[in-house]
Amino acid sequence: MKIRYNTAKNINEAFEKVQRFVTPALFQKYNINPRVDYQKDINRIVATGQGFEFKINFYEQDLEFDLDVGLLLRPFKGKILEKIENEIKGLV
Repeated sequence: MKIRYNTAKNINEAFEKVQRFVTPALFQKYNINPRVDYQKDINRIVATGQGFEFKINFYEQDLEFDLDVGLLLRPFKGKILEKIENEIKGLV
């Protein structure tokens, strides 16, 4: 899913805003306890856990994110994506 920057002035500002949002606490209500890796050098944030991988790649004018979930989390994928998309749109 792609989101164009509306308020972020550049890739660095977008990364910083989203970095403050994407923390393990974001996923706790879905009983997901991911390890979040902020890869600033390649403009990527990756959250991984058992049966779960969430990636955000930052580009000059937009960002792209993807969510892979295992069988147990599949019923919640749409809700998780919708919440994250709305929050990130408000940030960048």
